[in-house]
Formats: sequence, C-alpha cells, structure tokens
Amino acid sequence: MSKANSHREITAEELGELLSATGGLRIDQSDVDAATTFDELGLDSLALLGVITAIERERGVALPTEAQEARSVREFLAILNDALRKAA
Repeated sequence: MSKANSHREITAEELGELLSATGGLRIDQSDVDAATTFDELGLDSLALLGVITAIERERGVALPTEAQEARSVREFLAILNDALRKAA
C-alpha cells in the first residue's frame, strides 16, 4: 500500500470488512453503519484489539489508546480517521 493510500480515511463499509477479516466475525455489510455498536455486532474488546493491531500494521500508524474504548463504529472511525489525518 502506498503512503498516500495508507493514510486515506476508512469508511464504515471498509471497517466492516476489517471486522470480518480480523475480528473473527461474520458480518453482513448491510448491518454496519456509523450508528452500529460493537456490542450489536458481537465484537468484544479482545477482537477489537486484534482489529486495531491489524490497522496499525497495515496503515503504519499507531492508534491512541482511546480506540480500544470505542463502543460504536462512528466513535471508532472518528478516532481512527483522526489518527490517519494526523499521520498524513
């Protein structure tokens, strides 16, 4: 992934794909939008940590610890995309 793409913002749809790929969940993409909570998706804190680690490795950016405390897709994307913008 090029540096420009590595710091591109992530959408709710892309996050849903990441959750399916790295969070150990089978998620219907139509069930994921900004208002969706991780509890509704069945994602626990350990699975979220796995997703965070995968994003950090793939995007080459360290996410703040508050990312681990996010409870919704909207909250997580705000933290994630803010970190990506700052790293760009």
